[in-house]
Amino acid sequence: MERDAQSRITVGVMTGTSLDGIDACAVRVHGHGMTMRAEHLGYTSIPLGELAVPLRAMADDEPLPASMVASLRRLLGERCAEAVAALPLDDPVDLVAVHGQTVHHAPPESWQLIDPFPIANRFRCRVASDLRGLDRAAGGRGAPITPMADWVLHRGPEARVIVNLGGFINCTTLPEEGNDSPRSEVDGFDVCPCNHLLDAVARLALDAPYDEGGTLAQSGTACLSHLELIARHLRGMDGRSRSLGSGDECTEFVPDVMHAIGPADAAATFCAAIAACLQSTLEDCPAETLLLAGGGTRNAALVRAIEERTEPTRSVGRLPHGDEREAASMAVLAALAEDGVPITLPGITGRGTSGIRDGLWCLPESDQTP
Repeated sequence: MERDAQSRITVGVMTGTSLDGIDACAVRVHGHGMTMRAEHLGYTSIPLGELAVPLRAMADDEPLPASMVASLRRLLGERCAEAVAALPLDDPVDLVAVHGQTVHHAPPESWQLIDPFPIANRFRCRVASDLRGLDRAAGGRGAPITPMADWVLHRGPEARVIVNLGGFINCTTLPEEGNDSPRSEVDGFDVCPCNHLLDAVARLALDAPYDEGGTLAQSGTACLSHLELIARHLRGMDGRSRSLGSGDECTEFVPDVMHAIGPADAAATFCAAIAACLQSTLEDCPAETLLLAGGGTRNAALVRAIEERTEPTRSVGRLPHGDEREAASMAVLAALAEDGVPITLPGITGRGTSGIRDGLWCLPESDQTP
């Protein structure tokens, strides 16, 4: 495949399980394979608009006619293309990685709904989608998918843990950047539901998609008896041994907790329980630095609960460019896949070996088949 020997501009497009918008992040990738470096060029986030409600229905396993599914797939591809177009870029894009909306994830089954062709047609560049697919075909769970990208994007002088506060919490543990064998040292795992729970409280209590800034949770007080019950259930999900997905959201507990202790205390209690589960999962992790990313970092009550549970044993900070971590990860994963590097690790997802390049690819006529 023809490409600039020095660098590529690659864009990642991501819609998370929280369905709070479409993120697009552009990076300039210098070099190839595991030694590549990524330079942030720009980020944007646009709303899903009228697509959010039917996508939520699909994710909730509500039956939809085939015609609506086909329309959703196309419209989401067009909306993702609009997100790419909104990036403040001076140079043309070489590669776009589009994750699509996860409407079902229960390995070995997983469905990232997307039509990549509107993006390929609009930008006339290489487009990669379904980056989980080969991992699953090779016996893996397809997730967590970001650890190799975290190494490229966020490795540093000390061992660290990247904590993504998304619909679910997922963590990547990274060795120091001078490590000679990062593929054997990088680890990744899911922890428990996060925004799925907090957003469910907001939908019921505020008729809003999420608790803006954690205002509701900050007005309440964690109920210790309910906290321990919730935390015990979350710890029992054992995200280290499997990928969390459809059916693991735990939102069925939310109405009963709200009814028992009220919306504000329920929001505060779920924040505290999530923090307790995270602390328990990382108990044996030697890294002393925790870097938070994802939409949950905008919930001040959740961040405070994590800090109270973690410090002073570990320092807690914000990941630079944390809002765009997942979109940036997609961009880097596609670049790794294009270089022929397997983008997931057997010790994390359980995948076997394969001689096929990860992802489904749309290519301009001038390119060779990857």
